[in-house]
Amino acid sequence: MLDKWIERPDYVNRIRPFYQTDLIKVLLGQRRVGKSGLLHLIRNELEIRYPGLSVLHIEKEKLEWSFLQTGADLVALVKATWPKPLPGPTRPVLLIDEVQEIEDFAPVLRSLAASGLYDLYITGSNSQLLSGEMATHFAGRSINFVIHSLSYREFLAFHGRQDSDDSLALYLRFGGMPYLCQLGLTAEVVHEYLQSLVDTIVLRDVVARFHPRNVGFLRRLLDYVADTTGSILSAKSIADFLKSQRIKATPQLVLDYLEFLQAAFLVQKTNRYDIAGKRLFEIGEKYYFEDWGIRNTLRGYQQSSLGQILENAVWHHLVQQGWRVHTGRLADREIDFVAEKGDAKAYVQVALTVNDPATRQREFGNLLSIDDNYEKYVVSLDSVRADEAGIKHLAAREFLLLTL
Repeated sequence: MLDKWIERPDYVNRIRPFYQTDLIKVLLGQRRVGKSGLLHLIRNELEIRYPGLSVLHIEKEKLEWSFLQTGADLVALVKATWPKPLPGPTRPVLLIDEVQEIEDFAPVLRSLAASGLYDLYITGSNSQLLSGEMATHFAGRSINFVIHSLSYREFLAFHGRQDSDDSLALYLRFGGMPYLCQLGLTAEVVHEYLQSLVDTIVLRDVVARFHPRNVGFLRRLLDYVADTTGSILSAKSIADFLKSQRIKATPQLVLDYLEFLQAAFLVQKTNRYDIAGKRLFEIGEKYYFEDWGIRNTLRGYQQSSLGQILENAVWHHLVQQGWRVHTGRLADREIDFVAEKGDAKAYVQVALTVNDPATRQREFGNLLSIDDNYEKYVVSLDSVRADEAGIKHLAAREFLLLTL
């Protein structure tokens, strides 16, 4: 059964150093981005590395685990599986998929971690549930890994395709939800699947969790974010626009509902960063979709939106590789992305083409105005590229396959 799971080495490599430690390894992310598959990959590797390993793998979305409802049920199950500590240095492994479906799971997991007897791995689909609240409950006993939809390299592997302009076009149109490799990349089928996924996320991860009073407004707000992906927004500007459409909204309501969408990992924001002052602005941010295939399902895939979609894909590539991403501002110039990871930094401009002299001057000129020696990239769909004054000009296919 385990051999059906396609490798995702970027994530496994990050998690591997924490094998057989008493930290709770928490895999977070939007529904259906592949967290369950990663648990299987981790289990498979652990069983190869530690022959005879004792494993309890709970998959809450399967009917066979429906009896497991509460933390007390979980304690009883663990005690029944391992009534006494196992001999030897290898900890038994407990993996729980969609742990938020177990009521009062946090104290139990904290106690199991504190005992030092178990190697613990859990997944969840709600960021506030597991990264905000759990940071307090787990009290330094956990480490989080955010799992994203497929990178372009993973997309090629999952769909058995070679890198090509056609493959990139499919990736930009349909996005990177892993299950699409079992459905095929036809527009009608993908649309039906992704629309169903949006409904599930909105109803199960937002409405059931946060109980918003106006679900219709929540959906209109999501549509608006899809229309304005990559644009600088503020709660007031969104509220003003919605009021112009005769939709009652206040800036605070907009902020609350945007936080709900982010908590479900459906969209994420990048804050504006003052490059000269090295500080974050308090207002004005951009929003990007965890999977732009969902964005395209909400608003339709059109050539006129290709610039937004490409920018979303570049943002996704950066965050998927562990970069913290902001939108840069230097005087009156905007830098699409300022990416930071540890002491490293990179600047990225995204354009469909820089063949037009004015566009090339703007995209390269904005980067040339930054007076430091960090890596600088211009990413476009152009087939003919030319670096300039140390700034690397990369085709989108090349950049999306780059390990940064």
